[in-house]
Amino acid sequence: MLENASTLAAYRIVVTSGARTFEVPVLLPGQRTGVVLDRPAVGPVVWIAPEALGGYTPVTAEVVPGGVRYRSANCRALTSRGAAVLFRAPDGRITGGEQLPAASVSCAPGERVLPAAVPAGSEVFPSCDLRTE
Repeated sequence: MLENASTLAAYRIVVTSGARTFEVPVLLPGQRTGVVLDRPAVGPVVWIAPEALGGYTPVTAEVVPGGVRYRSANCRALTSRGAAVLFRAPDGRITGGEQLPAASVSCAPGERVLPAAVPAGSEVFPSCDLRTE
């Protein structure tokens, strides 16, 4: 779990674990996100004023029967980089996780439910990028 405890937005957070690398596109002040890596190490981060992101708001997700409901208040579609799914025990401990591929995650404006086999009680953290590449 990564959390941005600063007053700046973290942009392009490089997270590594052994030979695996993942990039968290944006993490606003106070926001947290899941990363599915063993013993992750945070690398370089670009820090910017949140106002520089225009009207960007994080895409949210919740597990619903048969899938995941994604919500975005952004005015344009962002680029999906997938989503981290963290599994939790009844006492709140993280017990595991998986990475959903980009094609299985919606970063489009509005609300969408996409099918996914995600256990109830899991947390889903969409990774939606401002850039289109």
